[in-house]
Amino acid sequence: MQRWFFGLVFLVFPGCAATAPAEAGPKTSGRAPILVQPVQATAPKAAPSPAPVATNEPAADPDAEDEEGPDDDEAEAAEEGAEAEATPAAPPPAPKPPSPLLALSVTQLEARYRSDPASVGPLSLGATNAGALVNGVQMPKSEKWLVADPSCAWGTQETVDAIARSIEKVATEHPGAPPLAIGHISSKKGGHLSPHRSHQSGRDVDLGYYHSPPKTHFVRATEANLDLERTFALVKTIVSDTDVELVLIDTAVQRMLVAHALRKGEDEAWLDQVFQVRGKHPRPVVRHARGHGNHLHVRFVSPVAQELGRRAGAFLRREKVAPPHVADSVVMHKARSGDTLQILARRYGTTVEAIQGANGLKTIDIKMGRTYRIPVPKPPAPPKAPAVPKRRAAPPPRTTAGATRGPMHGR
Repeated sequence: MQRWFFGLVFLVFPGCAATAPAEAGPKTSGRAPILVQPVQATAPKAAPSPAPVATNEPAADPDAEDEEGPDDDEAEAAEEGAEAEATPAAPPPAPKPPSPLLALSVTQLEARYRSDPASVGPLSLGATNAGALVNGVQMPKSEKWLVADPSCAWGTQETVDAIARSIEKVATEHPGAPPLAIGHISSKKGGHLSPHRSHQSGRDVDLGYYHSPPKTHFVRATEANLDLERTFALVKTIVSDTDVELVLIDTAVQRMLVAHALRKGEDEAWLDQVFQVRGKHPRPVVRHARGHGNHLHVRFVSPVAQELGRRAGAFLRREKVAPPHVADSVVMHKARSGDTLQILARRYGTTVEAIQGANGLKTIDIKMGRTYRIPVPKPPAPPKAPAVPKRRAAPPPRTTAGATRGPMHGR
């Protein structure tokens, strides 16, 4: 019986041994595609798959913060009370358009102008050194300022309002402020205004400095006569509270104002951003220009008047309401012997009338050695809306032991 049992065992196991290679055979022959490739496809490849998601998230965060950052109006609204902070998830209200006229198309604007020219409001056309003013607003009279020449004190509504608000704020914060001298803005219809290169489109103004004792006209600012407190307050208000493009102040005056601001504890980073004399910012608002030691020159953006002027410019030139040169670029030409307006017009591809309009000439006579603005026609470019820089609100000054206090307005 044992012999039969062992014989049965040998009969069964050789069968298993014989069948095993038959089952393993297909696995051995398909080892590469079946066993190796699935391991490479599942184990190593599955792990890196989340990696792109993880690396994309940090890159998206800064962009999201930039896009979601509040603009100036929203930031001011958020600082007014804790209610805005209690509901940060609520979307801010849509800003109201600064003027309903901006909703008009060019065709609608033209129709409205033809029906009632005054209804479209002030229009600032062209560049400040080759422009015009339509429906200008004259600087009003006030006890807080003195207008040197009312016939040359016309600007956009935005310019006139910004000047008035800035001076009134200084008078409110510093009682007893004397009237501030106001020089040229623009002529009633804009265009060339002697002796300036700019002041043509209602956006430039010359303002005197505050002096101690007070002055009723432009006087060169010195350490002995400059009212630092009020003059710095004026510049700070213009930069912080208005849509200003640039302010021109002589370097020596800038140094006095900055030194006074540092004594008051004004924020140094803000001063670096604003004043060219600090040498810290590539495009400061307050810059040096020769001839501005006795007054400061302010150029406002006037976004509404500029945008409306951009839209209305074509049909106003067609109707000869605006001079033809307001859409042209300008080159400066120093007259030489033999030059005439006819020769210059042919040379630069413009007209005698355009040159006369750009320089305020009433005759065809020109003087050798004098530099003239020559409007040069340029190919039409896609219209651009005026860029409005963000307002540079100054942080509150630090309280320092040496800060200027009380009624001290001089040195």
